[in-house]
Amino acid sequence: MYDVIIIGAGASGLMAAAVAASKGARVALLEHKDDIGKKILATGNGRCNFTNTDMSVNKFHGSKALIKNGLSQFNYADTIRFFKELGIPAYDNAGYIYPNSRQAASVVAAFRMELMRFHVDVKTGINITDIKPADDRTGYCIQTDNGSFKSKRLIIACGLTASPKLGSDGSLFRQIEALGHHIQKPLPALCGFSCDGLNFKKITGVRCDATVASVIDGQMTEQNTGELQLADYGISGIPVFQISSLMSRALNKGQKVEVIIDFLPAFSDDELNGYIKDRSITTTDNRSLNEMLNGLLNNKLLLELIHKSGVSPDKKGRLLTDDDCKSLTRSIKHTAVSVKKPRGLEFAQVCAGGIYTKEIDVRTLESKIHPGLYFCGELLDVDGICGGYNLQWAWTSGYIAGEMQ
Repeated sequence: MYDVIIIGAGASGLMAAAVAASKGARVALLEHKDDIGKKILATGNGRCNFTNTDMSVNKFHGSKALIKNGLSQFNYADTIRFFKELGIPAYDNAGYIYPNSRQAASVVAAFRMELMRFHVDVKTGINITDIKPADDRTGYCIQTDNGSFKSKRLIIACGLTASPKLGSDGSLFRQIEALGHHIQKPLPALCGFSCDGLNFKKITGVRCDATVASVIDGQMTEQNTGELQLADYGISGIPVFQISSLMSRALNKGQKVEVIIDFLPAFSDDELNGYIKDRSITTTDNRSLNEMLNGLLNNKLLLELIHKSGVSPDKKGRLLTDDDCKSLTRSIKHTAVSVKKPRGLEFAQVCAGGIYTKEIDVRTLESKIHPGLYFCGELLDVDGICGGYNLQWAWTSGYIAGEMQ
């Protein structure tokens, strides 16, 4: 009999185990992969951007009640202090917080040592086959392919279905639903999207600074600027990831979703229009339009945007009209692509969706259906943008679930 069993040894599960054990609980941590912290190792390109000093509710999507209550109890400053006590001093890169080693492996190693210090029973390669409240309603019985376990409290931190190769594969959904809880359909977030509106096969591999703005049923919702990645299927990169959650949710509802792309955010419309006009006036030879604007953008992308403008790329630059200049400016600064679907969950860094918040106490993360049952991490209906926000939610929710004795 354990005081606490945690299912899932990702970020939130490791935090919950460390916190519960530090308060004197006898803890077991069950993980169905062959080691702990698999997803942590993949974060921040292996450098682990574990929180951010610009922490606010608007950096997250999902249940505002969960987010507000959670961050009021354990915020970024608490996270930095927690990891410093574990021997992980913070490196602050303009508010993006990393371990000073710049290695995600340092974070996993620190947790591993902390679990050993407090004698947490860590069992990997464990597959859960059944979860039931104890007959006397004083705890939980967990059946696995390697025996049965009992605990007074149970914390489920199994994640949703993003990056399933790293452990979050939905294999525990059936048992969670058998306990009477309901899970909103997990949707890909922090992901790319398949789109129509450009010949993406011709511009695949191009990267450029751009501003992307999501338009849902005709209303602009979010925008972000950064390095846009163009792929044969459509669009990707950090600025797309930052607006991905609302787009995935809207597509799931059957709403019309577009993205307006500004391929040259360093220029205003007037500046770009004036630049094209000036180039046309000073071009006195027989240079084509494509040749005249050489160097403005990646050549493959420039040629595609010229085609989209309706102006012939073979037209002599010196023969451009005012309308041609406006069309080119509009194409470069305001190209609309129709968003068809997010890339699959195997390509998503996190999921939108999760257990219905109305079934959970938003202050303690305890089930309203079964006393002593808690949920944390991605399994809850909270997802953040890039920049340490999803890991912060993992630490926040794991801490809250772990300290509830």
